[in-house]
Amino acid sequence: MKNTWTWALALALAGCNAPPANAPQPAATPAAAGTAADLDQARTFLAHVYATYYPDVPLEDVLPDDQVYAPALLAAMEANSQANDGEVGYLDADPLCQCQDTAQDLRQLAFTLTPLDGGRLRATAQMADPVAPLALDLTLSRSQGQWRIADIASPAEPSLLKALERDTETARQRP
Repeated sequence: MKNTWTWALALALAGCNAPPANAPQPAATPAAAGTAADLDQARTFLAHVYATYYPDVPLEDVLPDDQVYAPALLAAMEANSQANDGEVGYLDADPLCQCQDTAQDLRQLAFTLTPLDGGRLRATAQMADPVAPLALDLTLSRSQGQWRIADIASPAEPSLLKALERDTETARQRP
């Protein structure tokens, strides 16, 4: 009998906590990209990208840009190139290694992944090489279900995307 009253009381109290039937439903927010599957897929993507970062890599092994960068970052790179009329624009080095020719073996570069809002991830890597140290924060987002690099931050530049946009605007204002 005591268990029956306990259950009845628990059900009654649970009903007190329910929102009214006409209460507005909370707005759906984009899911954070933090599940184990998301992190595994992001690590696989980064390993695939950096698999071609070693000295004397054959050019045919390098991934096409559309398999690496998110559409907005690709568009900013293209706009910057066009605004500079074929001259070297803002990018005078590979932003993924902060180098012009891969002199280091980055195939084993390890990333720490942190979930961000909007279903994005931050991938942080540091390599304490005395000759060519590397510190990167890559913002990853999904494009057509696949992880892509949406922005790159380094100690010298907090946002490659914003830097490209600024440089493009400056180049367009030149006579």
